[in-house]
Amino acid sequence: MEHYDWTADLDLGIDVIDSQHRRIVDYINEINDAIAQQDVTMVFDVMERLKDYTMDHFAFEEQLLKQAGYLLMEAHQQVHRRFEDRIAKYEESLLNGHDPFGVARRIRTALMAWLIQHIKQEDADYVPVVKKVLKREESWINGALKRIFGQPENA
Repeated sequence: MEHYDWTADLDLGIDVIDSQHRRIVDYINEINDAIAQQDVTMVFDVMERLKDYTMDHFAFEEQLLKQAGYLLMEAHQQVHRRFEDRIAKYEESLLNGHDPFGVARRIRTALMAWLIQHIKQEDADYVPVVKKVLKREESWINGALKRIFGQPENA
């Protein structure tokens, strides 16, 4: 299976968000490995970590957007909820005994589409607003990272 690398065109220029987004490429590669190795346990493991990551990342991003006063936050949250629902359906398929490698391929496809559509288009829309708040709210950012992820990003 092909290995995917993070490319500079995916960078938003917001380090704290870009580092979280890079995890998506890691999940794509881990899913590829699980499929190549026909490792069902690995598929379930990646699914569990992806579910946790999605909730944590979205919670952080939404708090950041709220703090920045992003006017399209509600619409952005709706996109996040739809993606969370999709991840939940993949998990349900796995738990209901559906072909784990078929589910893994659908997860991989969804993550690749997310990289292209959501990050490059929808997330890119909030960059100017968020960059302004980052300059004046570094202590808030570190506190939010600690609350959501357990430690500050720069720790």
